Amino acid sequence: MRRSGALAAVVLATCVGAASALTVEAETARVRTEGGAAPGGWNLWSHGVVGERLRFERGGAYEVIVRAHGSPAKGEWPRMELVLDGQSKQAVTVDTREYSDYAVKLDVSAGLHTVGVAFTNDAVAGNEDRNLYLDRIEIRALAGAPDPVLADPKELAVEVQRAEDAIVEQARKDIETNRKGDAIVRVVDANGKPVAGATVAMEQASHDFLFGCNIYMFDRYKEAERNDAYKQRFRELFNYATVGFYWRWYEPERGKPGYAYTDKAVAWCQQHGIRMKGHPLLWGDNAGVPPWSKGQPPAEVQKQRVAEIVQRYSGKIDFWEVVNEPSHCRGVKIDEPYRWAREADPRACLIVNDYYVLADGQPGFLKLLQDALQNNVPFDGIGIQAHEPRTMRFPLDQVKRVLDRYATLGKELHITEYSPCSGGQPITGSHIAGKWDEAAQADYAVKFYSVCFAHSAARGITWWDLCDEGSWLPGGGMLRRDMTPKPVYDALRRLIHETWHTRVEGKTDGEGRLAFRGFFGRYAVSAAGAMAEFHLTKGEKGELTVKLP
Repeated sequence: MRRSGALAAVVLATCVGAASALTVEAETARVRTEGGAAPGGWNLWSHGVVGERLRFERGGAYEVIVRAHGSPAKGEWPRMELVLDGQSKQAVTVDTREYSDYAVKLDVSAGLHTVGVAFTNDAVAGNEDRNLYLDRIEIRALAGAPDPVLADPKELAVEVQRAEDAIVEQARKDIETNRKGDAIVRVVDANGKPVAGATVAMEQASHDFLFGCNIYMFDRYKEAERNDAYKQRFRELFNYATVGFYWRWYEPERGKPGYAYTDKAVAWCQQHGIRMKGHPLLWGDNAGVPPWSKGQPPAEVQKQRVAEIVQRYSGKIDFWEVVNEPSHCRGVKIDEPYRWAREADPRACLIVNDYYVLADGQPGFLKLLQDALQNNVPFDGIGIQAHEPRTMRFPLDQVKRVLDRYATLGKELHITEYSPCSGGQPITGSHIAGKWDEAAQADYAVKFYSVCFAHSAARGITWWDLCDEGSWLPGGGMLRRDMTPKPVYDALRRLIHETWHTRVEGKTDGEGRLAFRGFFGRYAVSAAGAMAEFHLTKGEKGELTVKLP
């Protein structure tokens, strides 16, 4: 609800007579994600949030009054959403260039809460820049409830850390439920009779879950030693690679795409059992426009590219992000391109990918996907980038809420671009203070991977990029420039290949059976000297019979 001008003055005067209010100045608020200082306040951008962590002594009704103004683009004014603990509660349109007051009602339970406002439709259209400017946020109690107070930083840190620890512990339990299955190995003799007391040893050879990274620096270093080290580190940790198809650089001359380099990378991945995803075929960004085209190529040229590339790598590249970031870069819609890709390879997994999703849920992306489902656009996965805002340490409870929300669409979830850095940037959006160094990078990555791996709808996590040399963000790699591993590389290798790894040894019972519970994936099995392979698959009966010679 919008209240401005004389009406706002009356409402505020009445409220002041009834109760005091807690005022948060936008430029000094403790919660600030994307934005910068502006005359008289703070300029929010790119779905940024400004707010404060508060303690409410008891639950009740409150009024939040935000003093703000905006500037439109393409005839659309900024949309401002009231956010409680990362969840949107109500939206208002800020449709004036002068500071005015916007008031919304809010029901809050007792305890610690983060109250803030988010800017959810940032855009630039030609010379027009849609902006949201904040002066202050006032929170006042209604119906006699006490006003909130600023949360004590030490108390807040303790409580939030306790909540984070609880989420990680719950993730460990959920991993046991969602990522493992029961199985039986049965050993029989040449006549099919059970063999009791047979020694059975099994070890997981690969995960079904996709632990990946882009492979953009494959053979791109000047020194052969560094290229070899890059490949070794890649295959020791990952079973999934993102292969680049950015049109501007992939086909600098029309009709001469860079297939030779891609073929080499694809062959290497196949040799080492690494599955692949192609990214992106179309993109409404400058990187998605070939240099020989004035603007985005016409539909028939787009279709030719999609069909040709997907068909060429059918059976080799199983996953595709056909259109990149469609809710932000709207120059390319997803409907027809995904139909072209489905026709080119009906077996491929098609993913729709966008950013800023973990920051505020990205309502525009959710709406785009909902519309796509209604319009029967063929897609199989939802790609959630995890590096915007670039310095935000996404609260783990918020990560889980966002995954839960997108899982309601009934598609598998992919964390497609995860980039916690170690370049010394200040940590934002978290109870954790300090800077992003190598220790902070490793600590958060282990917790983040745990929460995502635990989610039943998740299919994979892709790191973005492997090495600092070639990383799109300073310190974004798992490896330093000299290819030595950072703590995050070693921590994730232990997590994936030791903690989340099944190794079983035992003897069969009187009926020739050995039961076990293991992570979904492929196994090498040895039973009384006989060798076999076994795939423990989610949703299928896990049973293997080994017949001795």
